[in-house]
Amino acid sequence: MAEIIFFAGTGNMGGAILRGLLQAGSNPSDILFFDPSDKIASEICALGAIRVNSFEEGIQKASVTFLCVKPQIFKVVSKDWEDAVKKVAETKTFISIMAGVSRKALVDVLGEKNQVLRVMPNLPLTVGKGTVALATDGVSEETLRTAEKIFGIVGVTCRVAESLMDAVTGLSGSAPAYVFEFIEGLTRGGVKAGLTRDVALKLALGTIEGSVELVKQSGKSPSDLCAMVCSPAGTTIAGINALEEGAFRSTLIKAVEAGTKRSKELG
Repeated sequence: MAEIIFFAGTGNMGGAILRGLLQAGSNPSDILFFDPSDKIASEICALGAIRVNSFEEGIQKASVTFLCVKPQIFKVVSKDWEDAVKKVAETKTFISIMAGVSRKALVDVLGEKNQVLRVMPNLPLTVGKGTVALATDGVSEETLRTAEKIFGIVGVTCRVAESLMDAVTGLSGSAPAYVFEFIEGLTRGGVKAGLTRDVALKLALGTIEGSVELVKQSGKSPSDLCAMVCSPAGTTIAGINALEEGAFRSTLIKAVEAGTKRSKELG
């Protein structure tokens, strides 16, 4: 990639994006980062990326900056960031992965002249299978395409209005945990039915992976595919009935709603 990219923070998400760029063939000397942890920094440096001494140095040298600190840290560093940005003459692009920090709050710190894009990635990004929502408000088409090019290396992207970012957080941001719980539930069900845990987990994972791929390739809705599995008076419809008695789908809906509400509260 032609851009010099700077990472302010290289935790789970920031580090995953950085590693994804390197694995995709980006020149390590084009990737800069700042992280106060010497331990983390040494690991990133071993990959070839360049550690800088400050946020100011990073944004001076880079055209695209990823803001990858925790939202709580943003409140601590915002004054330093604001002072650093004021010293930069040319327009820069900032991409924030901080949940709950609005574009307005970012622009107040980073300035109106710069391109400021909010995104919401999720944890599977760390294995190159993430989902990343881009908030389209106030940013150019060129910036959106740049972000899509970068994130396309480590997952799939979609564009949404910023007003929907809390809903994105409640769904794709939080849902990996719901899926992990689902996997654990299926595994325990298999163990209760007599399978070893290893076999139950292997069956659960294989079934989920295959089912996801079937939804992608078949062109059919999840409801239609479910109906195909449910033979009259068969085992699957008996299981579906048990799920319905436990308000399975309703509980998932409430989980997404709860996550969305909490994201709004944090913001």
